[in-house]
Amino acid sequence: MLALSERGTQLSNFIDTFLNYIAPHQCILCAAPSSAALCTACYPSLPRWEASNSCPRCGHINTQGHLCGACQTAPPAFDRTYAAFLYTEPISSLIQAAKFANRWSLLPPLGAYLAQITPEEQRPNRLIALPLHPARLRERGFNQAVEIARPIAKLHQLPLEIDTLQRIKNTEHQARLNANARWQNMRGAFVYSGNLTGQRVAIIDDVMTSGASLNAAAKALKLAGAIEVQAWVVARTP
Repeated sequence: MLALSERGTQLSNFIDTFLNYIAPHQCILCAAPSSAALCTACYPSLPRWEASNSCPRCGHINTQGHLCGACQTAPPAFDRTYAAFLYTEPISSLIQAAKFANRWSLLPPLGAYLAQITPEEQRPNRLIALPLHPARLRERGFNQAVEIARPIAKLHQLPLEIDTLQRIKNTEHQARLNANARWQNMRGAFVYSGNLTGQRVAIIDDVMTSGASLNAAAKALKLAGAIEVQAWVVARTP
């Protein structure tokens, strides 16, 4: 029998899911009537990430499109990064609301925009949503990376994997740690249960800050045979 607190969490998650489907839509930024979470007037105002001004490997900005110093000396396990936006206001508030205030209906529109900015010539063979640990998934009720990845898979007609990459360490929240601790925190956090020999893969997530989580996931995918791992994120920190 479920504990009372767990039953309460499940009921809360069910209600949030129901409301996300049936509630009338309005723009989260200006409250104007909108069929999507963001109206067409607000989209152009969002802070864009620009590939031409960023490190092609980690997405760090202000490198004029060249590899940053960190990627030249100690490159991450992933090979390329694409981001739709910079992780500044109002994007940071949108993502925080989606993850921690159960406004997950914000995520698919952001994923659809991410799908639009990834170039045709860099298309992977498959998409993999960065997983949460099962305990974190039960707590939150959804995986933000999956909600972002679904419209991308549909628009690009790519297979989406949501359970082959598994998070086996219930790590400390990355946001609570400094940069060095984030990399230590993620060591050995992921395993991949399939065979990726000769495959090009894109990992989908909401935000890249240090890149530690995506690096740990990319290591697991390359151990499974992937020849290239791209990181596709809604937002990259400046």
